[in-house]
Amino acid sequence: MSSAAPPPIAWTDRRRWRGRLVIALLMVLAVGLFAVLERGASAVPAAVHAAYSERLHDVRSLNAAVDRDLLAARWQRSRHYDDLTGHTRELAALAAQLAPPPAFLLSRDAPTVAAEADALAAALIEKAELVDQFRRENAVLTNSRNYLESLVRELLDGPQAAHLDAAQRDAIGRYARLLTAGTLSAERHPPPPLILAGPPALAERIAELGRHGAVLVERDARLDALDQQLLALATDARVDALAHHYTAGHARAAAQATRYRQALSAVSVLLAGVVGWLLWHLARARRSLQRTHAELAKLYDAQLAAQQLLTLHATAFRNAHDGITLTDAQGNILDVNPAFTRITGWTREEVIGRNPRVLKSGYHDDAFYREMWRSIADTGRWSGEIWNRNREGAIYPELLSIAAVRDAQGQTRNFVAVFADIGHLKHQERQLKQLAYFDALTELPNRKLLAERLGHAIAQAHHGGRLLAVCLLDLDGFKPINDQWGHEAGDRVLVEIGQRLLRAVRGGDTVARLGGDEFALLLNGLGSVEECEEVLRRLISVVALPLGGLPQSTSVSASIGVTLFPADDEGPDTLLRHADQAMYQAKQAGKRGYRFFNAEEERSQRHRHGHVARLADALRQGELVLHYQPQVDLRAGRVVGAEALIRWQHPQRGLLGPADFLPQIDDAELIESVGDWVIEQALSQLDVWHLAGQRLPVSVNIAGRHLQARDFVDRLRAAQARHPAVADLLALEVLETTALEDIVRTARVIDDCRALGVSVALDDFGAGYSSLSYLKRLPIELIKIDLGFVRELPTDLDNLIIVRGVIELARAFGRQVLAEGIESPLHGRMLLQLDGDLAQGHGIARPMPAGDWLPWLAAWRPDPSWQAVAALHWSDTDRQLLTAEIQLRAWVDQVQRAVLELRPIPHQHFGDPTRCAFGTWFEADGRLRYAAHPQTAQVDALHRRLHREVDRLDSLWREGRHAAMRDGLVALLAVQDELATALLSLQLAVGRPREDARA
Repeated sequence: MSSAAPPPIAWTDRRRWRGRLVIALLMVLAVGLFAVLERGASAVPAAVHAAYSERLHDVRSLNAAVDRDLLAARWQRSRHYDDLTGHTRELAALAAQLAPPPAFLLSRDAPTVAAEADALAAALIEKAELVDQFRRENAVLTNSRNYLESLVRELLDGPQAAHLDAAQRDAIGRYARLLTAGTLSAERHPPPPLILAGPPALAERIAELGRHGAVLVERDARLDALDQQLLALATDARVDALAHHYTAGHARAAAQATRYRQALSAVSVLLAGVVGWLLWHLARARRSLQRTHAELAKLYDAQLAAQQLLTLHATAFRNAHDGITLTDAQGNILDVNPAFTRITGWTREEVIGRNPRVLKSGYHDDAFYREMWRSIADTGRWSGEIWNRNREGAIYPELLSIAAVRDAQGQTRNFVAVFADIGHLKHQERQLKQLAYFDALTELPNRKLLAERLGHAIAQAHHGGRLLAVCLLDLDGFKPINDQWGHEAGDRVLVEIGQRLLRAVRGGDTVARLGGDEFALLLNGLGSVEECEEVLRRLISVVALPLGGLPQSTSVSASIGVTLFPADDEGPDTLLRHADQAMYQAKQAGKRGYRFFNAEEERSQRHRHGHVARLADALRQGELVLHYQPQVDLRAGRVVGAEALIRWQHPQRGLLGPADFLPQIDDAELIESVGDWVIEQALSQLDVWHLAGQRLPVSVNIAGRHLQARDFVDRLRAAQARHPAVADLLALEVLETTALEDIVRTARVIDDCRALGVSVALDDFGAGYSSLSYLKRLPIELIKIDLGFVRELPTDLDNLIIVRGVIELARAFGRQVLAEGIESPLHGRMLLQLDGDLAQGHGIARPMPAGDWLPWLAAWRPDPSWQAVAALHWSDTDRQLLTAEIQLRAWVDQVQRAVLELRPIPHQHFGDPTRCAFGTWFEADGRLRYAAHPQTAQVDALHRRLHREVDRLDSLWREGRHAAMRDGLVALLAVQDELATALLSLQLAVGRPREDARA
């Protein structure tokens, strides 16, 4: 069985194979040519050329160095041969390396360069031998010259030099110079003759000098011969010749290599073009195949995706939980999904081709649908809640979304409507709202709904100008019901009470349960507080009715706290808190009642707390300071002490007095800290003044709470211990009202203070509940008369009587008296006339910083008017002159105020000077008693003139000439000053020296 013949090769296949063979042969030839050219292009290695050129350069340099060393040795500039020897050896070694020329030289140049290299090497070897001979000969010559020099020095400077005559010396010197210069020669310039005279030994040494000179000339001739031989070698010329031939050979070899590289570049470009052409054809074919494959894959994927998307849409359409309706542009139904049938009750077959209006409920008017279709036309969509009717006629809410489907030209082709039944959501929403806003037990509004309604009620009351009552009601006696009959019974009671409260209030009011047995009520639109109280009483009554549904009859009561808006102009949370505070007060007051919140009191309390906190900060930050007001003995004319007065250096308000900040902390714990600080500061300042040589007591004011503190005395003792040098100079001042709060404890504390050496004064005496028994029981040492009495002393007769009475009372009890409020020299003079000595006030000095105290103390002098009366005393009868003066001053003061205020002049019988208070006394007693004194007539005349001035003022007022009244007032005051001076002169005249008074 014969085998089948191979199929014939097609003509196109043979052509394809022939082309491939030709391409393969061309590639082989190209590679061979490329290799040949590459070898020729790289035939001249740069490294080889650089190395050979460097060796040539080194040979030239070393040859020059050897010549330089020979010259230096020949002329005795160098006596060392190490460099010469080393350079000669290096030169011989390098000459041996030049013999084989580089392989890249062409055949025409390589023999010439090799011959020149061999000749140079032979010459350098010979030069090395001659250099060695030169070194030996030159060394002998150098030693001979050294000996010659020493021999010449011996002849000219040695022991026998004295036997030399001048000619001999000259001949020896010239001989030595010629030999040293090397200018002598046996043939051309023989040595000059020497004179052999003198002692035999000297002659012998001169002869030896001649012989040695001959040897030097001979040696010098030998070195000259060696020099000629070295020059004859011409090694420099041989090096230049070798370099010349090598350079020419290298240039020709490099030129040939350049031609090879150019040919190689041309062949490379040609091969690159062929390869690029082949690659371009292959890439084009590959890209064509890739495009075809990608297009086919894309078409397949698109077809598959479209099929999957259609399947997905169909699945979603059929299985969607929401109903879906597809219509044409006219709204006719094209298709619905099963969810549509489940929600509406209409089957797909029943609605295809019909309009969705079959679902219309009638709950929405035409405006609603017009707005819906306008939105679809403008935006292409609409969504919202809508009420529809199902097939059975039931109305249900649904969440509907409609979208328009438009073509490429923007024309609407279809509508897609998606809707969901949200009836169950609406039901849950109602349940959540009930849970969120209403109490689950009583179904009354809870706290959240109450807050919303309270906000609306506040706004309504603000704009309507009516009252809003915010009430908190708490049941009294509710807990026993829970404890006795259980929480179910308690819950029934709470429901019943809630219903009672609802029936008791008006329609617009709110009743809410806050939790437990606590209810809140909002009473809106009240016209008055009385109307509110009427509602509150009604609420209390209905709550107190007997409760039903319990095992036995029982009842509860209510405590109600109320705050009224806008009197209490706060926010909702604050109003509820205020009502709670008022409710607590109602329970504290006995329950079954109501209490109103006092907004003004609350604001005052907040302000007070803020002030206390700010003052505490001021204490910590060092804003509090002490000023010091002097206390003087007017009669003795000397300073006896000072009172420390607290001040607040406020950052914004400036320097504040104690009345601006201390009253708000009287009942606060801070008053104790402030008091401790004052004591410590006063003692520290006393230390400073003590070091300056001034020891005067300083008194500080102590608040009642501070004085009553359990550890007050201990703290005072500790402060004294910190300042032992001035502990006895501290004094305390206690308000009369403070001392009488707990007189037993106050007396005990004062005793303890006195035991520590601290005196205690009773401040503002007369302003409180002054009592002889209190004065007797308190162990005080000083009474300070309240400045209110002293300040009005010149014009108030009652105050004069009080001041005089206190002075006499204090002396009766053995107490000292100090009058505060001395505002002028007049105050001080009247105090002295009332037998008062100690004083304090602005008329002496205002409170001053501690730094001003010592300068003031050095400069102070008592007023002259005080010195005039200090040594006098008046009887009670003569003291009536002071009483008369005060009455006159009081009357003129009233007249002055009337003129300034344009009021009628106070009537004092203007035309009859004998009928005023002063005139009555003067006519009845004064004129006769003091007739012997010349001042009496002057007083009488001035008094009558005073009445005339007042009468004139009265006439001006009646005529309405108010401007002229002011001029008349000036004249009146001038007359008053003259009368006062005359009265003082009379009083000084009738006063008796105090020694006589004491007698």
